[in-house]
Amino acid sequence: MGTATAARRHPLLTSRGRAALPFRHRVGAALAVVAGLHLAGLGLLVLGVVAGTAGAVTVGLAAVAYLRGLVHSFDFDHIAMIDNSTRKFVAEGRSPASVGLAFSLGHSTVVVLTGVLVIAGAGFIRTALDESSGAARVLGVIGVSVSGLYLVLVAVANLATFLRAWELRRALRADPHLEVPPHALTPRGPAAVVLTTPLRRVRHPWHVYVVGLLFSLGFDTSSQIGVLVLTAGAALAGASLVSLLCLPLLFTAAMTLGDTANGLLMLRMYSAADQDPARRITYNLVITGVGIASGLLVGALAAASLLSEQLGVTGGLVGLLTRLDTKHAGYVLAGFFAVVFAACAVAWRRARP
Repeated sequence: MGTATAARRHPLLTSRGRAALPFRHRVGAALAVVAGLHLAGLGLLVLGVVAGTAGAVTVGLAAVAYLRGLVHSFDFDHIAMIDNSTRKFVAEGRSPASVGLAFSLGHSTVVVLTGVLVIAGAGFIRTALDESSGAARVLGVIGVSVSGLYLVLVAVANLATFLRAWELRRALRADPHLEVPPHALTPRGPAAVVLTTPLRRVRHPWHVYVVGLLFSLGFDTSSQIGVLVLTAGAALAGASLVSLLCLPLLFTAAMTLGDTANGLLMLRMYSAADQDPARRITYNLVITGVGIASGLLVGALAAASLLSEQLGVTGGLVGLLTRLDTKHAGYVLAGFFAVVFAACAVAWRRARP
């Protein structure tokens, strides 16, 4: 009884309570978390500078950490992960406002905890960051395996929505006056059950938080390692604890800002497709198909990375995938989605009676 009463009074404490809140409240809560992280990071920086204990942590160094976090949120795997997760939730009739935030917070948890351990001088962190160590290899396998497997499974789940949209497109071509009911894009039938079953238990954004947490264990991105190197260097230079903590916090603030904005954009795009599936069927096929392709590609890159690093496979398709440069792929993918949505939004507005 006590738990139920607390949930009614504080709906943000339970998944069901959060889902029942008005959409604008959920968006406001997500943005409040992002704003809180910014205030915490900037507050620590200002406190260190005003107190004269910032030492090696300068405003410029803090800006570098912030910029690395913002750039990191546009990594190809981040965009694909948030896009495909959002598509899955929308296909199930949900409208989560915090998919991007949840994934980013899971990712950031490892960054902040590792930053704290670096500041504390924990020796095993140096081992974990050394690519040649056994601990780094194990963590790398966990991170890459989780991200690759999850993306493949969620892309396959979204394939059920794509196939449903394709069937609807064929039916509309045969009968342009066909009445399309609400939620017509919700996957149905035996094939949909088979495709969506593996991730049926992933029903709330906090589940994506766990994926983000495991995903970041590999320390396989230059941005993530870079902010830890900055923190370690500033610690060796004698900067105060307060000033040092602002670096991973500002990195986290920037990454959550980018990932949250990406998640909200994807939610708006896929919700628009579901609002009028008959008129927007081609748009839905394009963005869902590109999302699925990006998820499968990141999963294939993860598999190729494991085969190359753990088994020494370097030829054929594996070699081609490991040599593939995806440094700017995230920007291209995000830009593509934004342009398609903006162009379609203008066309839909002009077509209104």
